Amino acid sequence: MQLLACDFDGTLFCNHEVSERDMAAIAAWRAQGNLFGIVTGRGAGTLLADVRRFSLTWDFLLCNNGALLLDEHARLLAQRPLEQDLARHLLDHELQAICSSCALFSGLEMYILEGSGPWLNPVYTPGVLAADRARETSFLQISFGFRERADSIAWGQRLQEELSGRARVQCSLSVADVTSPLAGKATGIAWAMEVLGRSPAAIVTAGDDGNDTDMLASYEGYAMAGSDAHVLAAAGGRIVASVAELAEKHL
Repeated sequence: MQLLACDFDGTLFCNHEVSERDMAAIAAWRAQGNLFGIVTGRGAGTLLADVRRFSLTWDFLLCNNGALLLDEHARLLAQRPLEQDLARHLLDHELQAICSSCALFSGLEMYILEGSGPWLNPVYTPGVLAADRARETSFLQISFGFRERADSIAWGQRLQEELSGRARVQCSLSVADVTSPLAGKATGIAWAMEVLGRSPAAIVTAGDDGNDTDMLASYEGYAMAGSDAHVLAAAGGRIVASVAELAEKHL
């Protein structure tokens, strides 16, 4: 039994579609007794809204950069929340006046913080959470969206230095995501296998952005064609054009 764990946006979900070839390859992969999971920085709501449009099955979904685990029926299995005091610190952070939008993820729900701008992707229109309610809510991830990718990376690095070991900050697209220090795509995969009670003989991963680098480096990782140099380096120079190519390669 092998495990194939892949990122969603830019890896499996390209140009707003999951290809027929990828869906067929994943089905063939699972039919041979292997495991398949999606590992994403997205929250559960927007992920499920898209994956349910396709004939796609999975063994687990790992959302919010490894902070939220769902089973094959999209039921919540486990989560790793931010410390409450840290979440409140982020709600009051100077970045609230600098970023274009602040998204809050609690369990399966996504919100926009009151007073913040609309989410970067206009396809998704999460509800607004009042500041006073936000201070009493437990969050899995707080995401700061920026108009420019360079700004998300620069502010993400500054925020990581400021928070030190209290949180983990990861950047993808033009968003800086803050999670528990226990979260992460590599640690999340190991956590998912522990919760599911599975021990795959090999773990193969695929991704295309900065929040994928830890799982690409920790397991047999493959970068998608066109990925940035640091993503290619994390994958040891291994490149694939599609998830189907990777699944077929390991069948």
